[in-house]
Amino acid sequence: MAMTDRAPEPAARRDLLVGNGAAFVMTLLWGTNFPLVEQLLRSWDIFSATAARQFIGAVTLLVLLVAQRRRWPLRRGLPWGRLVALGVVGPGMSSTLTSLAIATAGSVSVAVVYAVGPLVAALVARYGFGIPLQPGISVGIVLAVAGGLVMKAGQLGTAELGGGELFMVASLVCWTWYSVAAQRWLKGMSQLEIVTLTMLPGGLLLVLLALVLAAMGLFDVRAPLDGTTIPLALYIGMVPIAVGNLLWHTGVSRLGVTLMAIYGNFVPVAAILLAVGLGARPTVWHLAGGVVILAGVIYAQLQARRSRPTP
Repeated sequence: MAMTDRAPEPAARRDLLVGNGAAFVMTLLWGTNFPLVEQLLRSWDIFSATAARQFIGAVTLLVLLVAQRRRWPLRRGLPWGRLVALGVVGPGMSSTLTSLAIATAGSVSVAVVYAVGPLVAALVARYGFGIPLQPGISVGIVLAVAGGLVMKAGQLGTAELGGGELFMVASLVCWTWYSVAAQRWLKGMSQLEIVTLTMLPGGLLLVLLALVLAAMGLFDVRAPLDGTTIPLALYIGMVPIAVGNLLWHTGVSRLGVTLMAIYGNFVPVAAILLAVGLGARPTVWHLAGGVVILAGVIYAQLQARRSRPTP
């Protein structure tokens, strides 16, 4: 069945349950990524931290794939040209552009731009792949973007737009293109195969990039290994990156990339919940934004179900 930006028709209840379940768990895992990466960056430089988490994630997925298939999955007959292209654009370029956005624009401005992710996903899917918007998704996008901005309302005054935010927009474009193209180009592969075989070249590219930049003296490598940084790097790579990306592809294959991008705006909510567990206090803006995003998710799926023809 060809991947579209809407759930299959007639909608399989199992696909909806799996897709929404994957999206929910993904937001929780991706939410833990941001505060933990911020903690890791207190000791490591941006490029080393980015390369490490992507490479660790790729190796983790490779181990899972070997365990599942009980044989070495890398072979000559694979579509390596497409796998490398996907890995470079997705895990490679997207994560690097995000790091550049944070370094040049600051986390607050980047978070504000990230809130428009559902709109970027819809535009890339529509004009890059000709995928029509499903009924109700436009309202869902508006609510998701509004909810994301509401959550950042208390910090909007500290966001200074200076051009670095374009790196974040480019990152969102790369990630959306990668997500849709992977489902189309690698049709017939399992989601574990898709995410593993595309993250491997992306992770290797990032390691190579970090080594080259360091050798050229363009940045100072700062990655001390101790009892704090090693567990942090391993957890980030193995859980939010490896498992989180697998769940992302699972959701995209069943719900479509735009609806998954709407779910992506829940990531700050999950990060806030983690911060609350560590002693922080959420604001009314955080709670209100989460409610608005949830309304967008529910509305989009209800409208899509109502618009499907009765069997």
